[in-house]
Amino acid sequence: MPNNHIQTPFYGVAIDLFEHKKTQMWDVMCIRECNMIASGHFNIRLGIYDDIYEVGEVFSDSVRELCKNDYEPNTIVHWIASISPESRAKHISNDALWIAEVDGEIAGYLISIPGEVVALFVGSSFSGLGIGIALLKLGIEMARKNGAAEIKLESTITAVQFYKKIGFKEVSRGYYTYEQTGLKLPIINMVLS
Repeated sequence: MPNNHIQTPFYGVAIDLFEHKKTQMWDVMCIRECNMIASGHFNIRLGIYDDIYEVGEVFSDSVRELCKNDYEPNTIVHWIASISPESRAKHISNDALWIAEVDGEIAGYLISIPGEVVALFVGSSFSGLGIGIALLKLGIEMARKNGAAEIKLESTITAVQFYKKIGFKEVSRGYYTYEQTGLKLPIINMVLS
């Protein structure tokens, strides 16, 4: 573990930011102001390039196990194949990918950019522990720090009720088309004012 980390405990959550740059100080301020709610102990930190493949495993597990009641098996196979490690690397280089860890294991991740939650997935064995809520609240707070009046996201069928509990409203339904595989994934466009 690098010596230059910051640990900020609150409401049972410890957030570690590794290799934190001076230009990212707004992130630290944001995290201190977040109203995190969680049960148990986990850490949230910025993603690093070494996380790419483990994040992919979390994504695959989450889609395969948590979405299986809402999507056809063939859709799940193509969906998992549609996300490349390179796409996650782009978000790491932009400091937009956040990792939730439990005992050093990646339990979930968030990709958030100003005004939008791009992705939020939690591994099936960590579902229901408050990790998704903590990551989402971090993403919301980060988006608002950049002046966004509304925060949008594209929800899976599986997660729509989760987002509604946080206050997101459904605005439309549609499809996200993955260029790599041609998969048209049903999505629910949601917004938080």
